[in-house]
Amino acid sequence: AAAAALLASLFLAPPPSAFDVLSSVFDIRHLDDALAALYLWPNAEMAAEGNLVGWCLTSECMDQAFVVRVTELTLLGGSRSSEALGFSVPDITVGDYSLLTFVLSVLISGVLVNLAMLLSDLIARLLFTRFDASKCSLPSVLPWPDPAGNSKPFDVPVPEASEEQLASFLAFRGVALPASDAARREAAAREAISYMAELFDRKHDDWCYRHYALREKGLAFPYRALFMDDWNFYGETSAHLRPVGNGQIIFALHHAMEGFMMPLLYFWTHNPSYFFFSMYADMGVEAYDTLAMIYRRWTGRDHTLTRHHPAVDHILTPHHLFGVFFETLALMGGPGISKTFMFHVEASAHASGVFILAAIVMHQTPAQSWPRFLYRFQKCVVAAIVACRVIWWIPVAAGSLRLAYAYSGDFPAWLAPYGIRGLGHSFPLLSPVFLFSLLLIGFYTHFNADQLQYNLKLLRKAAARVRAANEAEKPAPAKHAPAKLASPAQRKSPRLAAASA
Repeated sequence: AAAAALLASLFLAPPPSAFDVLSSVFDIRHLDDALAALYLWPNAEMAAEGNLVGWCLTSECMDQAFVVRVTELTLLGGSRSSEALGFSVPDITVGDYSLLTFVLSVLISGVLVNLAMLLSDLIARLLFTRFDASKCSLPSVLPWPDPAGNSKPFDVPVPEASEEQLASFLAFRGVALPASDAARREAAAREAISYMAELFDRKHDDWCYRHYALREKGLAFPYRALFMDDWNFYGETSAHLRPVGNGQIIFALHHAMEGFMMPLLYFWTHNPSYFFFSMYADMGVEAYDTLAMIYRRWTGRDHTLTRHHPAVDHILTPHHLFGVFFETLALMGGPGISKTFMFHVEASAHASGVFILAAIVMHQTPAQSWPRFLYRFQKCVVAAIVACRVIWWIPVAAGSLRLAYAYSGDFPAWLAPYGIRGLGHSFPLLSPVFLFSLLLIGFYTHFNADQLQYNLKLLRKAAARVRAANEAEKPAPAKHAPAKLASPAQRKSPRLAAASA
């Protein structure tokens, strides 16, 4: 009878809805428990113990989130004697976000970026432009064949070049033949440096346009030939690609400050000033670079920090927009947003960014001459990307979406004792806050995927250089002397033949 009743209940009960099935499989409590294990978001047990892992989930904190205020900031005033000189600037604040502070951070970032670009160029010129004609080489074939992929070094050392080769190459470059032999060789060496830089510049720009703008697949990744003189590598780099390297170094230093220095100072002192400085400094730099990209498209004048090919803008723009808007939302959330959680986002993105930016520079320096070092370094870069932008990014992205979902609808019931309420949307997944957060997460995930793909290509190039170096170091096979023909007596006597062998 009991079995019959059970079967009857199974057949007579209404079928479960798709929502019920999904809810049973994707129970949000599992997500809360996973995030709680990483101390990114509390679960019910932690909240019952009062451990909110850095989140201020109280009505006092949440009441300050996204509150818009119009204020005035007085500059140069503050005392009766200086009231005539003082003036007030209107400011709009949302939570902890200040529009005026953001605008000032963009302006200051623009000035510092351009000064840093000038300074880095000056330092590089002083240290790495040591021209030595005797270390340069000329191409034996004109024009020099430069197929896609790896560039080939020129093959005629300048000191060994004949008068005919010197004259032919200088004529090819459109340079008048100097009178003395020393002047001819110096002029040919300088033109060889310029010619090699032009070849790689053209190849690099062509690859960027076809890969990023035309979205062509299976392109051979461009890799420049070894430098003729390591101490002149900056002099051998084209005027177009020099700022690219300088920009990556400056951006890497910025990432080091955001990914290492500021989080460590905050966790050590718990001073919120480091948090706010980190947020506005990052927003200022990335907002400036985005505006500079737009300015470049309008005028053709490049004042960007990254100085990449314009076709790369559609990769960098989502990265910058994610940083600016995600940090803006964090500041607008006021004390309701965990500063510890935001520094998890900052540290993971910027710490791995240091490796990514350093890799771009490293492959355009004399490190090419150290294939094993470059290969190990590139393995570290890929490992940092996988650790920070794949493995750690998954829970960070999930925690961000979890907060957006809870804030759009309602917070879990186990947070009810804290007196907080969400926005009350019936369908939180379709709310503007959740959809905007999802868009930002998608932007950054797309950028991370591109960076992983790009650096895997660099890793394969570095591995090919190691294989080539190993092959070059193998000893040449020994040449054996030809065997002597046996004499008639040896052919008759096997013992005599063995003794002579």
